[in-house]
Amino acid sequence: LRQYLAKSLPDYMIPASFVELEKLPLTPNGKVDKKALPEPSGRMQTGAEYVAPTNPIEEMLVRVWQEVLGIEQVGIHDNFFRLGGDSIKAIQIVSQLNRQNQKLEMKHLFQNPTVSELAPYIESYQTMAAQGVVKGEVELTPVQRWFFEQHFADPHHWNQSMMLYNRKGWDPKAVEQVFRKLTEHHDVLRMTYYVNGEKVIQTNRGLDGKFFELHVCDLTRDTDVMIQIEREANRLQRKNNLSHGPLVQLGLFQTADGDHLLIIIHHLVVDGVSWRILLEDFATGYQQAIRQEVIDLPAKTHSYQIWSQKLWEYANSKKFLQELTYWKEIDKMKVPPLPGDQGEMDRYLIKDSEVVNISLTEEKTNQLLTSVHRAYHTDINDLLLAALAFTIKEWTNEDKVAVSLEGHGREEIIEGIDITRTVGWFTSIYPVVFDLKTNDLSYTIKSVKETLREIPNKGVGYGILKYLTSQENKDFMTFNLRPEISFNYLGQFDQDVRTEAFSLSSLPMGEQMSPRSQDLYKLDVIGIVESGKLQFVFRYNQKIYNYQHIEGLAERFKDHLLRIVFHCMEQEEEERTPSDFTAHEELTLEELEDVFGVLEEMEK
Repeated sequence: LRQYLAKSLPDYMIPASFVELEKLPLTPNGKVDKKALPEPSGRMQTGAEYVAPTNPIEEMLVRVWQEVLGIEQVGIHDNFFRLGGDSIKAIQIVSQLNRQNQKLEMKHLFQNPTVSELAPYIESYQTMAAQGVVKGEVELTPVQRWFFEQHFADPHHWNQSMMLYNRKGWDPKAVEQVFRKLTEHHDVLRMTYYVNGEKVIQTNRGLDGKFFELHVCDLTRDTDVMIQIEREANRLQRKNNLSHGPLVQLGLFQTADGDHLLIIIHHLVVDGVSWRILLEDFATGYQQAIRQEVIDLPAKTHSYQIWSQKLWEYANSKKFLQELTYWKEIDKMKVPPLPGDQGEMDRYLIKDSEVVNISLTEEKTNQLLTSVHRAYHTDINDLLLAALAFTIKEWTNEDKVAVSLEGHGREEIIEGIDITRTVGWFTSIYPVVFDLKTNDLSYTIKSVKETLREIPNKGVGYGILKYLTSQENKDFMTFNLRPEISFNYLGQFDQDVRTEAFSLSSLPMGEQMSPRSQDLYKLDVIGIVESGKLQFVFRYNQKIYNYQHIEGLAERFKDHLLRIVFHCMEQEEEERTPSDFTAHEELTLEELEDVFGVLEEMEK
């Protein structure tokens, strides 16, 4: 059937899956009852008939995809993004291939999202990154410069944390042994920061020194375990020291129901992708340690020191300066402030912030991760941000919505540099403005998608331009566009860290950031998939908004998101936008809509 349709239809018009029925369910009016049609079952449907790998390269790719995506069966024609893939999953796939001495550029995965298309781009290689100890001065990267520019009240207390649960209990000696190896292997964990006038000097220490502290708490006979853990966690969150180190604190809480290991790392040296690397290495190293084996971790990729040095060189290169036209236009944009108190943000502190939580069902989450994207060739960020833009437009009655986006920042912008397994803070922070000219759902989804696709290198250049490019090359920039809303989708984290030995703990991790630090945004929206459900946190300051107001805003966001999911699932035909075509630079969404309109008229 698929082959028959392919003779007369383009591939994007061929159904994603087929279900054989004795007869079609009908409504009382005699029309097909779409809601009564059964969902496809069995292997995940991606619009491709299952075809097994035909050579060793395809077999290797299938194994890696199955492991990273958590799927039992992947065919060589299955689409990576319709299987739930995203940019973070892409980094993990490239990293896994590197471990097998196979090279793949992420851009090739995005351009060739099936195993059969991707296989020709796989190359054998031996790692080029130095494997020795990194030490010496390290130039601050854009996001690190952004951090010190904020002048936080307690810069030492600005951490990220994970709590790991082991029902069988943690071996303290093995934990200590593994973290000695981790701080040796991942050089960035040995950083210190010295303030010299207005300059901050970042130094990578060698192997002499104390790089983490392990605190063991025996709570096996305590009844108020939760209170004890929260109290100790808060104490540990305050112990990191930027000037002398360490930047890593460990709290091992032994309880009658198993042990919980709290890992606290200063945000200056870690991000979301780094956590995935560290927890993978911790799982590997811990198993080796308890078996009394030598801890052997995967080869290093290029160091944070080299990355920061190359960024400085890149910041004034002809290649990078091609982005200036785009950022100049963004810099000119004017967006009205959000409703609420218009005082300076440094008046509002984290201690006054509160959160509203919402979540989707597993069914809707799965649809949002996979099947909905067939309608407009979107990724999950397109739809999440379309829902957010609708919500903010309703709230403000303004067509233009400005959002500060965070990306993983590990874009392949520098030739010959591989940072897929490098721990550090690579996050990119950049402004984007969505122009919602209409309330039409279909048009808005496509417009948001195109706005995001127009951003060069997924926004990594904004920080480079602001903090590294020479003044003579950016005299025209004011950097005055400062969105009051921040958005960050963190991906499917619990799936990425799931092992047989441990799972994520739900116990309190303490205050990760100093309550005395200022809030940076009026509204901070963070999404993550945990336990198969998409969950969002809307963080706000109580001195600006009340709980009921933000709760209503969060519920409207959820309603818009569900409306988008339903709309995309109902679409019978796929629709393309300019970014789906290789030569789309001169083609606007409106022009493409006109072309499709003419073609439809010709077919009538």
